[in-house]
Parts: sequence; C-alpha cells; structure tokens
Amino acid sequence: MPEGHTIHRAARRIRSVIGGKRLDRVSARGAHLVEAKAEQRLRGATVTEVEARGKHLLIHTDAGWSIHSHLRMDGVWHLYRAGERWRKRRERAWLVLGSGGWDAVNFDGPILRILPTEELLRDRVLTDLGPDILVESFDDSEYLRRMRAHRTREIGDAVLQQRIVAGIGNIYKSESLFMGRIDPWRMVGDLADDELLRVREIATRIMGDGVLDARAITFHGPGVPGRWAYDRFNQPCRVCGTAIQRRKQGEDQRSTYWCAVCQT
Repeated sequence: MPEGHTIHRAARRIRSVIGGKRLDRVSARGAHLVEAKAEQRLRGATVTEVEARGKHLLIHTDAGWSIHSHLRMDGVWHLYRAGERWRKRRERAWLVLGSGGWDAVNFDGPILRILPTEELLRDRVLTDLGPDILVESFDDSEYLRRMRAHRTREIGDAVLQQRIVAGIGNIYKSESLFMGRIDPWRMVGDLADDELLRVREIATRIMGDGVLDARAITFHGPGVPGRWAYDRFNQPCRVCGTAIQRRKQGEDQRSTYWCAVCQT
C-alpha cells in the first residue's frame, strides 16, 4: 500500500499541472463513477485544491464536487503530456482529468469517489483520521493523546493505525522505530512521551525526504543507499552486525523488521 509520502508527492505533482485550471477533458469508467455522473459534474469545473490527508488524496473543484482517491495496493496516479504514450493500458484508467496540455490519470483505483465537497469533508473516513505525519502544523499533543488511548497496543502496530497518526505505512514504521532505537514490541503504555515524539519526528523527517526524492530511502551509505531494517531479513544490521529479524504484527499481520540488539 502506498505510504503517506507517495500520496503527498502525487498531490504535489497533480496540483502542478491542473491546480487552478479548468478541466477541459474528463473521462470516467466504472459503474460507480458513471452513476455519480463524474464526467458531467467535473467537466468545465476549475480545480481549486489538491490535498493529501494521510493516505487519502482529495481533488476539489469550484463546482462543489470533489474527488476522493485511496490507492490501496494497486492504484496509481500518472501524469502525461497530451499525445504522450501511456505506461499502462487505457482500459485500466478509471479517471482522466485533462487541462491544457496535461492529463492526470488514475489507474486501478480501488477507492475513487465523486461527492459534494461539504459531504466529503464531513465523512468519517477523513474526520476520524489522526494528525497527518507530513503537515507542517503537526499537533504533537493530539498525537500523544491518541497514542495514550491505545496503551495496550504494541508500538509497531500503533504507528500504523491511521486513526492515531495518518500516513505512516509499513516501510516507515520499521525504519522510524529502528532509527529511534525503539523495540516494536513494546506497549505504547510503556513508552515515555519523549520516545513517542522521537518516533514521530523521525517519521516526519524521513517521509519528507521521500516526498522530495520519490524513494523510500533512509540509509545513505557508506555503500549502496537503501534502508536500515525494512526488507532486510537475515541481513546484518548496519550498526551492530546482528541479523535483522522479521515477524508479523498486529491484527493485519503486517511484517515488522527490527534489530534485536539495537532496539532492545
């Protein structure tokens, strides 16, 4: 599943080509989009805002209609110049938003909704989200309050809960906890505020880097750039040389990677 940095980067790129622009071309596929009259409601409207909220991407228009996109595992947004060859088959395109010489194309979007803007902004899918890890005005007190409401969760599970903190995915979970020297199996209630804030601060920093360079790279050498822990099962820890461990965690059984020495 794309992590928050991917969605923030997508929002930034889409905003750069259709933000403030009139939608000259709109093409929608799928019964749900046809039923929602996506083409009629969006064509001719001006895009007023493109924003990311955790792993959700929102595109608002002056017609009072907004697009809600969540990519889950398979969805993706591409940008193409007019006439440019697409990198995916056209029948996989669920929504095309065209303005001037650019098209923003959603492929394979499992969640793609057209709703009145006011209705969308009241939707609990969005209002229940925790603070977005990548917003400049991140509310640490609200983050701590929500964490403390889940004292019996393991921290490696808690940071993935979008109602606690929005945007962190499996890669940055393992990387933030490793870089913060936090054991992913510790209960939230056993962690001090400064430890919880350290994880948040690291996640914000490394995910911000990911927005800029489009890669989830946290280790920058010596040697080939890569990651500290994620997807390095049985490889030596870059700090102490102990083999990196991997185990399923939480209700969703997401893989957690950690060093049993550095994070003890």
